[in-house]
Amino acid sequence: MIESSLGKGSPVELEPELYAASEGQLLQRLQALPESVDSVMLIGHNPGLHELARVLASRGAELPRLEEKFPTGALAILVVESESWAALGPGDAELVDYVVPRQLG
Repeated sequence: MIESSLGKGSPVELEPELYAASEGQLLQRLQALPESVDSVMLIGHNPGLHELARVLASRGAELPRLEEKFPTGALAILVVESESWAALGPGDAELVDYVVPRQLG
């Protein structure tokens, strides 16, 4: 469903090893992205995904809500300010939006 929504030219890679990955494993995967990649959508499960968002985000109006809870179906949009994917680390992103399912109706 997501793949068809992204449109042509948006590659989708399914990586089953990320299903229950830890924050550290998810961060390593992001650090391994080629520099030609300018955006990524990472879909996964907790606690790894929640911990990754908490570690990367150092600012943003929605940060207190994110730190409190990351329910199933939540979406965190981060803008990365690292010089490269390989250099990505704690605090290198701004949380620009955070949406939880109950906000959708």
